[in-house]
Amino acid sequence: MRDKLIAAGFTVHKGRSAIQCGHEPQRNNFPILTPDILISKSKVCVEVDPAHTHVGKEKDDRTRNQLLAAAGWQVVRLRIGGLGPIGEHDVVAESESVTNEAMDALASAVSDAVAGRPGIIRRIGKKAPTAVRQKSRLGAIAEHKYYENGFYVSWQLNSGRVERMVAMDHGRYLAIAEGWDAPRFICPLGLDELARKQWRAALQDILEQMSDTDFVPKSRFPWGEELFIGEQASTVRVHPKFHLGASAWDLTANIVGADTFTETAICAGGEVQSELHQGAVQRGWQIAAVRHRMGPNGAWQEIQLLRHSQSEAPTGLDPTANPA
Repeated sequence: MRDKLIAAGFTVHKGRSAIQCGHEPQRNNFPILTPDILISKSKVCVEVDPAHTHVGKEKDDRTRNQLLAAAGWQVVRLRIGGLGPIGEHDVVAESESVTNEAMDALASAVSDAVAGRPGIIRRIGKKAPTAVRQKSRLGAIAEHKYYENGFYVSWQLNSGRVERMVAMDHGRYLAIAEGWDAPRFICPLGLDELARKQWRAALQDILEQMSDTDFVPKSRFPWGEELFIGEQASTVRVHPKFHLGASAWDLTANIVGADTFTETAICAGGEVQSELHQGAVQRGWQIAAVRHRMGPNGAWQEIQLLRHSQSEAPTGLDPTANPA
């Protein structure tokens, strides 16, 4: 308090100085009072009255004012915590602490008292509480360490639990991992159609519309469980880690009689035996090569999938084989 008054341009007495006052009839004595702060080269003193020590003591404070006034002193009180005024120069602050606004008002009140100007009651209202910024339920969106073209997504559910998910395939759909397998489809997102700087707002809107039960995976892919369909589709072995956001993947198969392939299908005798699901084709996946291999258990195929349309048009099986 002293330092702030000094910073405001006032000279104050060091420590607390005593003032001999006149007769106090109530106690029949001549009290010596020690105001909190004395302003040098004037007969102005400052009293600081916190509510927790001065509430209900208005009569005592008025008596002190009268005794000091009788001795020629003008009292300026800083009444803290909503206490009412005692004298004409008082500063009444609703706040429990001494704010910058209260100190500015006190400096003005002291200046008026030193100059002999008529006093006015200065009232300082309590500041409106600063709105607490709520922590976003959506965590940081960052490129995934393991899934190509995937992005980390974390969301605090209504229950308070944080669900950790992946925005797969350039943000086309939301997925969640179960064990060590690739994340499974939850819902479409469509972030791939937006600029990255728009992702957060769009994802926030989508997730806020979902209930906790909506975050349950529905299938391996957005269209279902199968990457290949057809009579011998079950012989195509798709690695559990395969995901649609990858740019290439190698598979193996045991398609009986396979002799030709196209960008979307593997055939035997002119009949399609296994073909890529249309959902995968629509996302740019195609068969780039099918190589015939021979192993201890017979013939099998090595299938190379790519996710671009610039590969050469396939014409048939690669007859090279590994030794049995």
